[in-house]
Amino acid sequence: MRSSITPVAIVAAALAACAAPSPTAPTASSSVAAALASGGQLQRAGTSRPFKGSCALTFVPTSPPPIVHQTDTGTCHITHLGLTAFYGEQDINVAAGTQSGWRRLTAANGDELHFTHVGTSGPAGPGLVSFVAQMTIVGGTGRFAGATGSARGTGLANLITRSTSVTLEGTISY
Repeated sequence: MRSSITPVAIVAAALAACAAPSPTAPTASSSVAAALASGGQLQRAGTSRPFKGSCALTFVPTSPPPIVHQTDTGTCHITHLGLTAFYGEQDINVAAGTQSGWRRLTAANGDELHFTHVGTSGPAGPGLVSFVAQMTIVGGTGRFAGATGSARGTGLANLITRSTSVTLEGTISY
């Protein structure tokens, strides 16, 4: 009789242990829980999303024409990043009206989004240059590690004040 009670006791103990909450059970992160509590939806990694915003930048040319190397800094308001710090470098071929370079957007939490760009530019009035750039997202850090996508940037640079306004629109996957 004793041998038949032992297996029943072991099974009962195992079932009771499975029903009790485990102190090592995974829990939702606070950001996930907050999103769900506020009715938000969670987005899967790799989902293509709209990407747009605007930037106010200043620039410093660091080499003379015909190929001007330029450093751009400023701030942007960008979807998926919010208020961001902008840093980038580019080479501008003044004679050909072309530019190419790289950019880094840094969100308030430190996550970075990286992209490269190529584009064209031309005179838009006294001391003004308009430009169009095709940007390719090439990853980043934090939630943007492995990010991909593309965007079109259009803007106007003021050569006298060394300021630029840019609008961005495209898609991003992360």
